[in-house]
Amino acid sequence: MFVGKAISRPQGPLRAFCHPLALVLISLAGVFGAGRAEHEWLSVPFSLTLVGALAGAVFLTSGRLAFSVYLAWMAVALVTLISAVKFRMKGFSLHFYDTIFVSTDPGVYRFLLGSYLHLILPVAAVLVLGIAAAILIFRADRKLGWPASARALLLALLVTLVPLTFPAEASKDRYFYYMQGRHMSAFFISLMDLRNLVVEPAFEQRLQAIAPQPPFADTVDCGDRAALPDIFFVLSESQSDPSYFPQIASGAGFLQRFAPAAGEPRPMQVETFGGGTWISNLSLMTGVSASDFGWRSPYLTITLQDKVAGALPELLARCGYRTAAMTPMDFTFVNEGPFLKSIGFENVLDIKDIAAPFYHLRDSFYYHAAEAFIARHRREDGRPLFLEIQTMFPHSPYEGRMEPGLKMEDEPFSDDFQIGEYLRRMAIARGDLQDFLKQREAEAGRRGAVVLEFGDHQSSATKPFVDATAGSDALAKLDSLAYRTFYTLTTFHHPLRHPMPNMASLDIAFLSASLLDAAGLPMSPVMSDLVRLRDHCGGRFHGCADRAEVDAHLRRRADSGLLHLFPQAAPLHSQVETQ
Repeated sequence: MFVGKAISRPQGPLRAFCHPLALVLISLAGVFGAGRAEHEWLSVPFSLTLVGALAGAVFLTSGRLAFSVYLAWMAVALVTLISAVKFRMKGFSLHFYDTIFVSTDPGVYRFLLGSYLHLILPVAAVLVLGIAAAILIFRADRKLGWPASARALLLALLVTLVPLTFPAEASKDRYFYYMQGRHMSAFFISLMDLRNLVVEPAFEQRLQAIAPQPPFADTVDCGDRAALPDIFFVLSESQSDPSYFPQIASGAGFLQRFAPAAGEPRPMQVETFGGGTWISNLSLMTGVSASDFGWRSPYLTITLQDKVAGALPELLARCGYRTAAMTPMDFTFVNEGPFLKSIGFENVLDIKDIAAPFYHLRDSFYYHAAEAFIARHRREDGRPLFLEIQTMFPHSPYEGRMEPGLKMEDEPFSDDFQIGEYLRRMAIARGDLQDFLKQREAEAGRRGAVVLEFGDHQSSATKPFVDATAGSDALAKLDSLAYRTFYTLTTFHHPLRHPMPNMASLDIAFLSASLLDAAGLPMSPVMSDLVRLRDHCGGRFHGCADRAEVDAHLRRRADSGLLHLFPQAAPLHSQVETQ
């Protein structure tokens, strides 16, 4: 009997944790932790009322006060930890839609487990320990004699405090709220976005309110088809220009030193940090700003599938190009494969098609796979080729040394191991790019070749440099250093019609149209209007000073059947078959 009681109700230290003084002390520690997790105190009251409301809900059902308080703190702490880890990697807090995104995409599971197991395991350990602690505290805590009506009244009072403490800045612009490191509150704030699943979002409402615009002509100027060059896009994963950061002693000329055959690096502004390659790629291919969609930008490859016509690959296909993209990920990863097919890519080669044993390989592997595809294409197909190659080597994490036997000149690049490893991988990746460019020059021949390289986003390794140079709130400003990468343009036997635009920084949504214009490649009325809009807005898209002009352009695309963003938009044009 005594042993049974000891097992069913732990005594000693656990009972001490259930003492009211212990609850007060641990909750005070939680308040201090909330201030650290939110990075400022204005949103802390909201975070604390969430803890209180959750504790009240558990208390209503269990009648155990200590257990309810501890469980609420542990649940919110776990969400806070996951959000902080995501923010560190991606510059964007945990959002409720992430649960939908991950739960429906096994490719995301495989990538996260394969690349970030060292971060996932500690979180999983915390979860297991938290569950065990909650079970023990539940068994140690005694039920209070409060009637259910009193507990329900307490819960009602606590729930009432939640909207009263709702952060004002989250009411103004929740998208940027998720980019400010509000680790404790962001996920719960994101629940407000549930309404966007049934109510038309503000951006689409704004476009819908604009007066109808004259449609773009459904034409493409292919020029001299016999003179069309092969076009190669190289997505240089996680690369930015180290010269942007004075803390990197070897930063000046870093990009050119390891890839001297590439054109001069020019600054470019993207709309994601630390991850989200598909966000940059979507804006590049469609000429649409992902940031216009606010918090939905990471999920646009799902929501915009079959809603965009006239994108770059479709335009080139209309002029006889074979269009192909090569990705180190699964075809279904974040739905990028189906999305790319929907905007005009004839072939999307994924990790299985290129026989990659894993996601995170040296870039030379992807270039060799590209060379094999190019050789097959030239044997079997006489069309000019548009091929995008997505690379991977400089991607995080940086705790370990990849290709450990490969030592680069000037190593170590930094006294900090992770930063040094990031720069080392980038140096190796640029050497692999150099070899790819040499091969393009050797094979350009009669047709010629155009190679556009671009950095899709900065690495999480640059965050300390960004904070020191641009301030800790840089992630909340799309025009800040945090979102600056670069592009290079290299041509072989295909002279440019005129130089690329000389701007302080070019938004990625304008990059494809700018390339077509500068290189004398096929143009459509939409692409020509994007060039006009670029010059009018000084290279800015989402942040254009004359935002009404941007919205008029987008409304015109909707009225032309090129963007189906709201019910009243013209029916989406069917993709024209490759000629």
